[in-house]
Amino acid sequence: MLRKSDQPKSNRMIGTYALLLMTSLFWGSAFVFSKVAEESVPPLVAAFLRFFLGAIVGMVMIIGQKFRDPHYKMVPKTAWLDTIVLGLIGVTGYNLFFFWGLAQSPAADGSMIIPTLSPAITVLMAVGFLKERFRKNLAVGLVVTLFGSIIFFSAIAFVRLPHDPHRLFGDVLYLLAAVLWGINTLLSKRTTGRIDPFLVTTYAMIFGSFALGILAFPQIMTIHWAKVGLPFWVDQAYLAVFPSVFANWFYYLGVKQIGPSRASVFMYFVPVSSLLLAAIVLGETLTIGQFIGTIFMMIGVWIINRKDRTALSIEIQENA
Repeated sequence: MLRKSDQPKSNRMIGTYALLLMTSLFWGSAFVFSKVAEESVPPLVAAFLRFFLGAIVGMVMIIGQKFRDPHYKMVPKTAWLDTIVLGLIGVTGYNLFFFWGLAQSPAADGSMIIPTLSPAITVLMAVGFLKERFRKNLAVGLVVTLFGSIIFFSAIAFVRLPHDPHRLFGDVLYLLAAVLWGINTLLSKRTTGRIDPFLVTTYAMIFGSFALGILAFPQIMTIHWAKVGLPFWVDQAYLAVFPSVFANWFYYLGVKQIGPSRASVFMYFVPVSSLLLAAIVLGETLTIGQFIGTIFMMIGVWIINRKDRTALSIEIQENA
């Protein structure tokens, strides 16, 4: 039973989990609502616009916060290098490998490989480089979650497109994207411990979108922008505000509060939320296998985020 002094911390943890679930929902929705953008412009251009507009929204919010609080530090003076690296890895590098893989391999492969493997990669790198303790509940939860993801995505694997000579190369690119996201998660742990996570989110998008803009510039010059309709810009506005600004902000907050290993596991819900929204918006339905896999993934996330008795005892003694 929690003491009164433990209740605020418990409430913060619940709030953190809620934000991470919202992050999964926003990121999952990006798969569905990106279809409108891909019908109008090349994927790399769409990625640039999404994060460029997101950076603008973030800067407007930072300036607004500065007006409300004159003492608010709106520039990460002590973490310029960190935010540049996060932008190049988590925005530019990740999207570059993802869209390059998209050109070589089916998108279904990416939706299986990236959300499934990046949490495992993050946990393993956290244990290897950050010296996080590989607790029993972490190991068991990771196995259960991976098992659930195998069941979940196997339902998709049996109906995928036939093999082609470029597919393996594309899947390797998706794997590299998952590795980059794991690195991004670990680096953000150190950075968000020093400065406001929202500053990290915004400035990473600024630097990342700038690099994406350079890469996408040749394609940008070939687009007839007068023919791009209003639905495209509405779609881009949603992608910029929710899956980009708020989702990345919530994710960095989660990394700061519960650590990279636990926060990264919520990426398992990204494809789940994507297919659930696809069922609502596009009329697609989940199979029995996907439903069973979802249950296992939820159980795995609960196990990983559950404190073992020893850790809980130590924490109570420290708070006494």
